[in-house]
Amino acid sequence: MVKTKKNYLTREMRNEIAREKHKKWLKSIGVKLDSQGNVINEFKGYPFPDYSVRPSIPCSNNIIAGATKREVLKPKLPAGKTISIAYNKGNYQVVDIADITTMGRKV
Repeated sequence: MVKTKKNYLTREMRNEIAREKHKKWLKSIGVKLDSQGNVINEFKGYPFPDYSVRPSIPCSNNIIAGATKREVLKPKLPAGKTISIAYNKGNYQVVDIADITTMGRKV
């Protein structure tokens, strides 16, 4: 069979099929459902457990410490100099501002 656009299920259709299968499974294990498919809890012994999760799980990358951030050192250039690509070679070097207009060209 050739697959065409008509043969594919949309995401909503797949989700609805999964919901129906889940409702059928819940009924098979004896869970009572209302007309919308919500669980009817008639258990009177102890409260239904709270399965909600924390908004953030503590991880090792959130370490609280008294350290400060390092200062980023900025290069101090002499007057009349700038940093540029080293004459079309790929690396950087300090060059004269007068040479900046002819960088990477034959003059």
